[in-house]
Amino acid sequence: MRCLLPVLLGLAWAQSQIQESDLPSAGSEYLVSQSRPRAGLDFLATGANYTWDFSQLSADTQFIVHWKSPFQVPQYGFSCGNASLQALLLKLADSLPSQGGVTIRDMYAFLRKSPSKMTVEGVGATVNGAPIWQCYQDPDEIYVLPLNYGDRDSTTFWLRFTFQVPNFGTVTYAQRGYRIHQADGYGQITTPYGQFSCLRLRRDVHQKDTVYFQGFPVQRRDTSYTELEWLGTGQGIPLLRVQGSFVLGNFTPALIQYKDQDRSSSLPMAGGTIRIGPNPTRGVLYIEPARGTFAVRSLIGEVLLEGEVPPDGRLQLPPTLPEGVYFLRLTQQERTSWHRFVLLR
Repeated sequence: MRCLLPVLLGLAWAQSQIQESDLPSAGSEYLVSQSRPRAGLDFLATGANYTWDFSQLSADTQFIVHWKSPFQVPQYGFSCGNASLQALLLKLADSLPSQGGVTIRDMYAFLRKSPSKMTVEGVGATVNGAPIWQCYQDPDEIYVLPLNYGDRDSTTFWLRFTFQVPNFGTVTYAQRGYRIHQADGYGQITTPYGQFSCLRLRRDVHQKDTVYFQGFPVQRRDTSYTELEWLGTGQGIPLLRVQGSFVLGNFTPALIQYKDQDRSSSLPMAGGTIRIGPNPTRGVLYIEPARGTFAVRSLIGEVLLEGEVPPDGRLQLPPTLPEGVYFLRLTQQERTSWHRFVLLR
């Protein structure tokens, strides 16, 4: 249930109200920059008439976020209520690395938007050429609308997905939890994209993931996290989105993304002379040219491996390094570049 907290309206900037029209629509595309975590930035700070300055963020990678209508993705046209005019599909990935003869492509989240909320209704993918999908047993409300400073809500979600693995058995993935939403600030935000009036939304997501094999639980994980979004009127997607978790009481960002313009010509890794691969990798990266120093960092900035680039350019990653996304920092002839790569096991 929504409760309006007492607030004292400031005079410096008008409050932003976020409505259905301020969120993505089917057929829209947005350019997003992703930045590695940087020391000294306080993402939790907030309040009325607040000024956030994140102009020092820089784009390590850029990608396009695609929002489509069911007519643009016909293989999912009638799944989870997608025949509705309110439906839209968010492309999550073009493909995933093939394993065991299984090819996964065209991963989408199914959403629905209305004047009162925006919800995730289901997920789908094309596996070996055949579309499969699963609807949420309890749809995930990611926005409760209209959104004003001081609003606070709690919503629940539940997804249970069962599928057959050839020569293996029945596997079930279940995710269940709840979100606490709070619009805890408004004011002005500055990012490399510009300066905007905004409303700050904090989500504390409490969730557990469980994997079952033949009906018996084989893995349970607490995958809770905190997500912060700075939303602007008419912007479609957040001006800035930060996702992370609390470690010993301190917020540790793992993902920093912001709406941006094309910066491909100025990205540190764009230069045509430095190449790393393969990406994804199974444990070995080849660096060309083979010179300088390197450091492998986690998404939260922790240095996991560093040293001189081997003479043959072959960088062997530690076998204890878990599967995931990492950054490779290269310094060659006083030039530093950052490269994001995926490690698979």
